[in-house]
Amino acid sequence: MRAALVLGAVLAMAGCASSPAVQTAHGYPSLREVPTGGTSATTDPRHWAAIEADLLAARATVQANPRSEHTEVVDDTQEFLDEARREVEETRNSHNPY
Repeated sequence: MRAALVLGAVLAMAGCASSPAVQTAHGYPSLREVPTGGTSATTDPRHWAAIEADLLAARATVQANPRSEHTEVVDDTQEFLDEARREVEETRNSHNPY
């Protein structure tokens, strides 16, 4: 299986390296040239409307999750550190059988 993956990767790289490309004076591919066959960008508004609907549904799902509720922000650094130390000690004590 690994040999097939390696062979596939080598063939893919060889295909990319052997594709004809317009070179600039420094040997870099020209970014002004458009590949033959056009582009693969989807400009269909129905496609993007479906994508937007999926994103809005995902956002609604995340916002409905109780873990996404806003929690109070502690502005006092020392209070935050004390609370964190208490929580660490409670966790440590809950795992300590003695």
